[in-house]
Amino acid sequence: MSKKFIIIISVIVGLLILAGLGVLIWWLVTDTSNDKFETILLETDGLGQVKYNAAYTRIYGAGDIFWWFFPSTSDQSRPILLFLGGVTGIPDSFLLNFGGIGPLDFNLNTRNTSLVSDYHLLFVDSLLGTGFSQLEDEQSILTNLSDMVDNLIYTLQSFYGHNDEYEDAPLYIYAQGDASHLAIPLTTRLLEDEDYSHKIKGIFLGNPIISPALTLTKLGFYLEELAYVDGNGRAAIEEFSTSLSSLVSSKNFEEAFNQFFSLGEFINERAGAVAVNVGYIVEKLTRNSVRDYFGLSAYRDRVIPSDINMKSFMEETIAPALGISNDNNYDEKRDDVIKAFRPLYMEPTVDKLENILNNSNVIVTIFNGNLDAVSNTPGQLEWIDHLNWYGQTNFTNSERKTLVINKQIEGYFRESSRLNFYWINIAGQSTLLDNPVATKKMLERVTHIAPTPTEAVCKHFNELRSDLALALDLKNALASCEFELQALRHQYEALNPGKTLTIPPSICNTSTDGETKPVSEIIDVVGSPSALNNTI
Repeated sequence: MSKKFIIIISVIVGLLILAGLGVLIWWLVTDTSNDKFETILLETDGLGQVKYNAAYTRIYGAGDIFWWFFPSTSDQSRPILLFLGGVTGIPDSFLLNFGGIGPLDFNLNTRNTSLVSDYHLLFVDSLLGTGFSQLEDEQSILTNLSDMVDNLIYTLQSFYGHNDEYEDAPLYIYAQGDASHLAIPLTTRLLEDEDYSHKIKGIFLGNPIISPALTLTKLGFYLEELAYVDGNGRAAIEEFSTSLSSLVSSKNFEEAFNQFFSLGEFINERAGAVAVNVGYIVEKLTRNSVRDYFGLSAYRDRVIPSDINMKSFMEETIAPALGISNDNNYDEKRDDVIKAFRPLYMEPTVDKLENILNNSNVIVTIFNGNLDAVSNTPGQLEWIDHLNWYGQTNFTNSERKTLVINKQIEGYFRESSRLNFYWINIAGQSTLLDNPVATKKMLERVTHIAPTPTEAVCKHFNELRSDLALALDLKNALASCEFELQALRHQYEALNPGKTLTIPPSICNTSTDGETKPVSEIIDVVGSPSALNNTI
């Protein structure tokens, strides 16, 4: 082999090595995700009867955000519902998951009414220190909303990185109460990211904290109309609201926060209500009832079995099943997170919601339980009816319709192409727990999903088809009888000149097309064959 040939081969090999090093360096420089976070997958068979995957998104320098994904039992193209945990309250990964819409109940038995039959469910303990999400250290509690949203973006990158088969599934964000503080800026960030702008289709905001001071301007009226306070109590509440609005206007948000969180005590002790749960107004309390932020503990008492303790259940039953370490104390830093959120909580976010409406195609659906005094519906409408966006006139002029399910009035709704508002009856701060029938119907209408063809749905459909066929047969038989009656009348009048045979209206169908009952009076306007105990 000639020396010249060896030199040529050596040069080629050297160039290939340099090219490989160049590609490696480029990958290391451009792969920005790996220097921000990593994904720590958890056990996937600890709760064997349901399909799921769960993980921690470990964000360097911050902590671990927990997410738990339940793919739909239907098909892969179903929408993803992203449930964001809020600032106050009980984590969705516990209460909403096991107490309402997840695939398992508190006894770890399969729930037949779970939303997983129609949607992919993604629960995220959004804030470090809440739920199973852990802080790296005590100094890692965030006070900057932008950093909190960054963490959620990393979490979604982590989720899709291990669930890429759901890349094309429509994404809807579901936020109850003060989770709206995270849902709105997260939606904005997703719209700005070309990797996610096509995924995000809608945002559901339930009893949202968007303009809390303005909402409270109607609280005195609301409570007086329900006879919980008298005129003096209403005047005291309105003075409280005016003071709160003044603090917000002067951007003294921390003091406004402190006053806002004393609302329940003020109403009961100084406005004369004595024992009102402002989160679920019809609940009967005693003077000595234990109360927390806005009466949220009431859901713990009403939804969770008496033998279930949140921390014990999540730490001793769920954590081992998922392979989570024993040193993870569930929801341990909630009070610290609330304290850190004080400067942000009372700041209005109406303008950010208007930005989404004006600059995207995302569908915004706001819904309110009519038994929530904190986010009382008349107060919420004070800012909803005055939103500044190009479709507002169309929204306010659209018809307010009745939400009828199984012949029961479950609420009302006003819909436009981009903005919807739902009045949910007999519901407080968590409509999915208080009135799941109405809330599920709202989700179905907005996401445009068809009911899953389960055995129950097929049974209802076949019964409806049989009833319609019978109704058609009866209509045809009635028409034949009417024809024979008319023929007999003509025969009688021909045989008896000058006499007229009158057919009694009770045996003759005298209705005209204009008198035909509308379908809405015969079949539920928005009734679902998949709803339990459905009748038509």
